[in-house]
Amino acid sequence: MPSVEGKPKIFIGAPCYGTVGPEILEDWMRFAYHCGRRMPQYIVQLGIKTKSEQFRARIAIVEAALQNNADWLLMLDDDMIINPYVTSGPTEEYGFLEKMIAHDKDICGALYWQRGGNCEPVLMHKVSEAGYRFLRDDELTYGLQRVAVAGGGCLLIKMRVFDKIKAPYFAPEYKWSTDIQLCRAASEAGFEVWADTSIELGHIKSDRMIVTSLNRRQLMLEAGVPGEAKKTMITADVYGRLISDVCEYTGKTGVDAIYADAQEYLMLRKTSGLNDADWYREFPRERICRQVWYNTGNTQKKQMTEFILGSAETVQKKLKVLDFGCGIGITAFTLAEKGHEVTAMDIRGTGTLEFLKWRAKKHKVNIRFLESEGGAPQLDGELYDAVVAMDSIEHIAQWKETVLELARCLKPQGILFSNNGILEDNLHPEHYDIDNKDFISTCMQGGLMPINPIAFMKKEERNA
Repeated sequence: MPSVEGKPKIFIGAPCYGTVGPEILEDWMRFAYHCGRRMPQYIVQLGIKTKSEQFRARIAIVEAALQNNADWLLMLDDDMIINPYVTSGPTEEYGFLEKMIAHDKDICGALYWQRGGNCEPVLMHKVSEAGYRFLRDDELTYGLQRVAVAGGGCLLIKMRVFDKIKAPYFAPEYKWSTDIQLCRAASEAGFEVWADTSIELGHIKSDRMIVTSLNRRQLMLEAGVPGEAKKTMITADVYGRLISDVCEYTGKTGVDAIYADAQEYLMLRKTSGLNDADWYREFPRERICRQVWYNTGNTQKKQMTEFILGSAETVQKKLKVLDFGCGIGITAFTLAEKGHEVTAMDIRGTGTLEFLKWRAKKHKVNIRFLESEGGAPQLDGELYDAVVAMDSIEHIAQWKETVLELARCLKPQGILFSNNGILEDNLHPEHYDIDNKDFISTCMQGGLMPINPIAFMKKEERNA
C-alpha cells in the first residue's frame, strides 16, 4: 500500500558499529544523492541503529520501519560498498534498489562475498531441516534466482512479511545467523526468498580491503598461506635470476655495480633535439641498470610486481597478456615462463627491449614482440585478459589516447594494471605530467573501473 504521503516509502536500516570506514561514507553519500535525484517517486528514509548486538539492532530497524509506515525495508550493513569500482561521481550501480523493487519479490537479496576464509557468496541453499550451505560459484546465474537464504548485508523486504512472522523477528545467534533466522521464518510463513546476483556489492574487511569477485580468489589463496609465504614464492627467484642475466648481458660484476651505474644514469638529462623514441634508444645499458635498480630496490614497486604476478597465480587458466612499455620485462618474462600467452611491446631498438629479446631466447621462453616508434599505440585486433602498463603511460604525450586504446583491447572483465592513479613522481625529464584523478576519469571513459589503486577492470554488462 502507498504511504499516507501518497508515495511508496522505503526505509533503509543500517546496523552500525562505532567506526565506519570513509569509503562507506563516501559511497553512501553518492547513494543518497541517487535516491534524492533519481527516485522522486519514493520517500526514502534512513535509520542507523547501534550494533552492540546484531539481533537487537535488526529488531530496532524493523520496529522503526513499522513506525514509519514503510512499504519496503532495505537492510544495508555498515560494511557494504554499493560500488567499489569507482572513486567519484554517480553511476548506474546506485540504481540497484530500483532493480530489486522491480522484481516485486517479498524478499530480495544481492551478491556479495564473505570477508574471510574461502570468500563464499553470502547466499545459501537449504540441504536439510538442520543445515544450509553456501552457493557454489557455478550455481550463480548472475540474474534473478531463488535461494533459501540471502545475506542480510543487503536485503530488500516487503513490510507485509512482518505481518506474518512473529515479533521480536530476531534472536541471539546461538544456532542461526540473523539472515538465516529471517529467511527461515519467512519461508515457513509462505514467502519466497530471491536474490539478484547481477547486483554485486563490495564487502569491506577490517583492514579496509574491499572483497569483490575480482580479488576474492587472491584473498582465498592468502587465507590458506601463513606468514611470510603470503608474498608468494615468485620474488626471490624472479629477481635473483634477473640480476644474473643482466650481469651476463652488460658485463657488470654484481648488483652493486648495476646499482652504481643506475645512480649515475639518474643524473642524465634529456638530450635536446631528440624525439622521445630516439631519447629512449640512448644509453642502452645504463637504462637496463636503472630499471633493475628501480624494480628490485624500490619496495613499493616490488610490492606492485608481486601483486600482479600473485594475481595471475590464482587464475586457473592460460592468460593472454600484453605488457605495454615492457622495458626489461620482469612481468612479461615471468608470466611467459609460466605458460601464459604474452605479448611484450616497447620502442624499437631500445636497450631494455633488446635485453628482453636476448633473455627470452636464452631461456627458450616464448614471447611475442610488438615494436613501435613511441606515442599512442596502434594495436592490432587482439584482445587480452590483462594489460600491464606499469611506469609506462607517463612517458607518452598522448597518454589519454593510450589509455583508451589499452581499454579497447581488453576483454570484458579484463584487467589493466597501471600505477598512474597513484604515481607522484613526475620529476624525471622524460615524464609527462598526468593528474591522478584525470587518469582515473579517462580509464572510466574507456569502461575501466578501479578495483584497487593499480588495477582497473573492463566493465561487462550483465543481463538482469
